[in-house]
Amino acid sequence: MSSPFIPVIHSLPSGKALVERVLCHYSIATQKCKIYKRGLNDTYLVEAEQNHQYILRVYRHGWRTLDAINFELELLHYLHNCNLPVAYPIAKITGEFTEAIASPEGQRYAAVFSYAPGQAIGKNINSEQSQQLGEVVASIHQATDNFTSRFSRPELDCAYLLDWAMAAISLLFQHRNSDINYFLKLSAQIKAQLVNLALPQTSPSYGICIGDVHSENAHFVGNQPTLFDFDQCGYGWRSFDIAKFIHTIHRWQLDANITKSFMQGYQKIRQLSQAEVNAIPIFIQVAHIWVMGIACAVVEEVLPYGEFTEEWFDSKLALLSKLT
Repeated sequence: MSSPFIPVIHSLPSGKALVERVLCHYSIATQKCKIYKRGLNDTYLVEAEQNHQYILRVYRHGWRTLDAINFELELLHYLHNCNLPVAYPIAKITGEFTEAIASPEGQRYAAVFSYAPGQAIGKNINSEQSQQLGEVVASIHQATDNFTSRFSRPELDCAYLLDWAMAAISLLFQHRNSDINYFLKLSAQIKAQLVNLALPQTSPSYGICIGDVHSENAHFVGNQPTLFDFDQCGYGWRSFDIAKFIHTIHRWQLDANITKSFMQGYQKIRQLSQAEVNAIPIFIQVAHIWVMGIACAVVEEVLPYGEFTEEWFDSKLALLSKLT
C-alpha cells in the first residue's frame, strides 16, 4: 500500500516533538525548544529551568554518517576535557551523545551541545578578538596532536576539497563550459603547487582541522571566543584552517589588520614553518572552491535553485580572480 504522504526532500522537526522524543533522553529540565537556525543542519535553541540554554542540532539526512558525527562529538568532548573554549556535547542519560530520529526522508541524528556564552560578532570582529581567535585555533591544533578516535572522518584533502567540489560546481553550471575549464585548470595548478611545497603529513603541520573557522562560528564575551560548529572538521593541513578564516575575511571585505592579528595570535602559540606560510595563499583558493562546491552540492535540499544565478557564479569567479 502506497503512503498517503508526498515524499519530502528535507523535513523540519517541530520543537515540541523534539522535546517529547529527543530531549526526554537527557537530564535537562526543558521548557522550550525552538528553531534557531537553518543551514546544512537544523539548529534549535533549548531553554531549560534556571535560565539554562543548550543547542540541539538535527543533522540533515545523508549529510554525515553516524561514524563521522560521532567523530565530531568525540573530538569536542576531548577538547572540553582539555579545558579549551568549545561548545561541547551533552551526554544522554545512557552516556551516548546521539539520538536517532525517524524522519520522512530517512533516518537523521540529533545531538545536544552546551550553549557558547556571549554572542556572534560576525563582520564586527576587531583586531583583539581576531588575535584571541587565532590563539584558540592554534591551541586546538596543538591539543589535538594527541587526539585519537574510535571513529572515522573524511580527510580534508584535494580529493574532497577540490575534486568533490568541482564535481558539484560542474554539474550545476555545465553550461559555463569555458569557466568550468578555468576552474579545472586552476585546481590542477593548485595540486601541483601543493606537491612542490612538500608539506609533511605529520603533526604539527598536519592533523585535526576545524574546517570552518570564522567569527560567526564563535560567541565572544569581550575578546574571549568560545568556538562551535565543527561539522566540517577532519584531518588536514593546519594551513588550510588558517586559510579558511582568511578567505572569510576576503569574502566579507574586512580590514587586512584582522588577518594580521589572527596570524599574530596563532603564531604566539604555534610558530608556522615557511612552507606552511607559503601554502596559505594556495589554500585560500582551495577554500573558495570548496565553499562554492558545498553550496552547489546542497542545492534543492538546503538552498533553492533560484539562488544559483549567473550573477552568483560571476561574483564567485570575480573573487577567485582576486585571490589568484
